[in-house]
Formats: sequence, structure tokens, C-alpha cells
Amino acid sequence: MRREDCGVEQLRLGEDIDAARVRQAWRNVVQALGPNVAPSSRRYLEEITPIGIEGDCVRLHLDNVFGRNWVQQRYQRELQTLLSQQLGFPVVVQLVGGDAAPETPSPPVVAPVAPPVRRAPDFPRPAFNPNFTFESFVVGASNRLAHAAAIAVAQGSNSRYNPLFLYSPPGLGKTHLMHAIGQAFLWRAPNACVVYLSGEEFVRGYVQAMRQQKADEFRERYRAVQLWLVDDVQFIAGKERTQEEFFHIFNMLHASGKQLVLSSDKPPRELLGIEERLRSRFEMGLCADMAPPDLETRVAILLNKAERDGVALPLEVAEFIADKVQSSVRVLEGVLTRVIAQSSLTGEPLTLALAAQALQAYLVNAQPQPVQTPSLERIVRVVCDELGVPREELVSSSRRGEVVQARQIAVFLAREATGESWQRIAQALGRADHTTVLHAYKQAEHRLHQDARLRERVQRLRQRVG
Repeated sequence: MRREDCGVEQLRLGEDIDAARVRQAWRNVVQALGPNVAPSSRRYLEEITPIGIEGDCVRLHLDNVFGRNWVQQRYQRELQTLLSQQLGFPVVVQLVGGDAAPETPSPPVVAPVAPPVRRAPDFPRPAFNPNFTFESFVVGASNRLAHAAAIAVAQGSNSRYNPLFLYSPPGLGKTHLMHAIGQAFLWRAPNACVVYLSGEEFVRGYVQAMRQQKADEFRERYRAVQLWLVDDVQFIAGKERTQEEFFHIFNMLHASGKQLVLSSDKPPRELLGIEERLRSRFEMGLCADMAPPDLETRVAILLNKAERDGVALPLEVAEFIADKVQSSVRVLEGVLTRVIAQSSLTGEPLTLALAAQALQAYLVNAQPQPVQTPSLERIVRVVCDELGVPREELVSSSRRGEVVQARQIAVFLAREATGESWQRIAQALGRADHTTVLHAYKQAEHRLHQDARLRERVQRLRQRVG
């Protein structure tokens, strides 16, 4: 091999000279790249361990799946260029993880993917948004399951998630994850046939095929597909012939082991106008909901976007915007874009006043005001009104299921919104012992972790009580 020009430091015990050269070259590459990588992301590079070299392939080891994906998307080519310069001859870089032990060099291992299939000419390569990647997606309690499942699907590591069905109200990141899956899948298998379209586009395509009497050809095109991403699948509801065709294509791909990822604004069971046989197939794999993000996650989303835009966003401004916009990530980022644009165009600093002006454009009353804590009485009144439970029953000893649930929610909101003592909350709810409300709070907290619809209802109640 052409390694004469590459100096070597002292060999480690049991290490051959090629491995030592790769180790030294990798250390130099990390030092060269370090200043250009954000501190929050630099750890992925630093955790990589060079395994060795086989022919012209340098193998690097990193267990963290997200980290491998991040490095491959951002620095694969640059790593190959820098390592080639260090070693003195062209090399390719392969990142491996899992059971690929750093101590035991072995022949290159390629992640198992379906055999390359020539992409049908009618399916051009999807125009994914380059900003919609796993790296730019902010993970919180409201979307952790969906994010983890999306990564598993993109890596081809879990066939049980087939189909993966993502659902949430609009603007909470479903499309972001769909684009991230598609891009990561193509990075892993560049020649794969990936199709991304909306339910509405599927309807239009099938109607056009029928008009041209090419329905059979329409279905046949999908045989080459290895990853089928259908966004807003609810648009096929109520269209019987379209659903018939969708059903056959779904079955064809699923039976062939191809990956399907679907998204909707509702879970399968709540999709009106969708045939039962389709609903049952949507539930065959994993259904993952994406609830509105909590305050901490909304702040993280704003800071993440500001960092990507190269803007130093004051924390107090991020917290102010996040407090005012609670339901949609799309609106949240839109407000920040407006704030940054206004600051850039007018030369004004990023202040609370500037953020308030931007929020007014979104019909949000956002003048900075002293925080006003809602009263316990107001919380009880709003909960009773929202859940249809008389106040007399809520404060009574009734053990009816709907009353118990309303009482638990009232306790949870009272504690979260006011920070009052357990004793004061107990008095407001007609309880003699504060331990009963403490137990109710814990029960509500547990149920909120398990029930996405309950989380949405509590989120609405929080907005009402102020």
C-alpha cells in the first residue's frame, strides 16, 4: 500500500502499523475539523474510534445511531478528503456500529439493504427539504416515540414498524420526520427507489391514470418502490376507487417487505370515510402520535432554529415566544423567522418588544405583561365546564369514573398553574386530607404519559385557565 509518506507514532500493544497510521491520521482529522463544528455536535466526532483499513476502505466505529447518521450527512465527503490527504492515497470512509468491535479489524460490513432496483422513470427522486433532517428535529416528551421509530425505519433496523403511522394535528413535525426518513434512507441506499407524495397527489395521479385507461400501469410502477412515504393520507377518505387501488398497492409493497410510512392528522381509528380493511392495515405496524410540545421543547426548537440561521437569540425572547405560541411548531418557527427578518432589516436588536410586534402579525395578543396566576376557583370552574361535570359533584365524594378523572385533571392543573400547596388545593376541591390530592396528581401525571388525547385536552384547559 502507498503509505510511505505517513509518519507513525509509537505502536500500541497488539497494534499493527496500518492501524496505528489510521489512528494517527484520524486524530489529525478531528483536530482539523474541530473548530468548524458546533460544540454541541462535536462529541459525535470525538466518540468515533478508527478500526483499521482494508484495501482503500477506512472503517470507523460509532455506536450512536443518530451520531452516525449526523456524521454521514454532514461530513462524509470531507472526512474522506482529509483522511486521503493524511494517508497519502485516496480512501473511502465506512461508519459502522453495534457489534462491530473496534479491537478486531474485519472486512467492510455493509448494512443490509434490499437489492438495488432500477427506479421507475415515472418516479423522479423526491425533492426533500434539506433542512428537514433528524439532526434539526428537536426531541421532547411529546414526540420521542415518533422520532425513535423514524430513525429505526430509516436505518432499516426494525421491520416490525411497517407501516409506521405518524399522526398529530397540523404543524407538529410529521412532514419533517417524513423528509428526514427519506433522506437518511437514500444516504444508506443511494440507488433505492423512494417515493414521497401526499394523499392528495395519490388521488390526482390515480384519477388521471383512470382517465387515460392506464390504471394497471399506475399500479405496476410501484413494484420497484422500496420506501413509500405518504403524507396526509386522510385525503383518500371517501374515495372508494382510490382506496381500492391504495389497498392493493399497500398489500403488494408490504408483502414484498418494502417499508411504508404514512402520516395523518388523526389516528387510524378516527379517520372517517376510510374503509375498515385499510384502517386495520394502518394499525399493523406502529402508530406514533406527536402531541403539542411542552414549554421546554418549544424553547429548544426556537434556539435550535436560531443557531441554524446563525442568529444569537436571547433566552428571554425564546421563552417569551414559546409561552405565547403553544399549539404549532410551524407557527412557532414562523414567528421567529419574522422576528429575525425584522431585526435584520431594521437593525433593531432582538428584544421582547420586537417579538411582541411579530406575534401581533399572527393575531396573538403578546404585549409583555406581568404573569398573572389563575385562581384555584377559576381552574375548578373551567375544568367542570370543559368536562361537563357539575362543581357539586367534583368537590363531593363521588367515585364515578368521569368525576374522578375531572378531579385528577383539576388537581394537576391547579398544581402546575398556581404552584399552590397541596393543603390549599385540597381545600379548594373539598378534600379533608392533602394526601388525596397528591395521589390524584400522580394518577393524572401517569395517565398523561399514556394518553395522547388526554394530553391534548389538558393543553386546551391550560390555555383557557391562562
